[in-house]
Amino acid sequence: MARELLSKELAKEFKSKKEFTTAEVRAFYQKHVKGIKDSTVNWKIYHLIMEGAITRKKIGLYQLNK
Repeated sequence: MARELLSKELAKEFKSKKEFTTAEVRAFYQKHVKGIKDSTVNWKIYHLIMEGAITRKKIGLYQLNK
């Protein structure tokens, strides 16, 4: 899946939640990308933060930016 499409899907998945965890993001990516490694999920989270799509509230806890 294209990176932008996954970002939109992630936003749709978590829009009703005030905050979400690394484990929830990992589970999301594992549904969409077979065999994805934890290190890759961590990099994806990092890129989402740098793009401004999500904010880290504390270690392992995030929220969507509106």
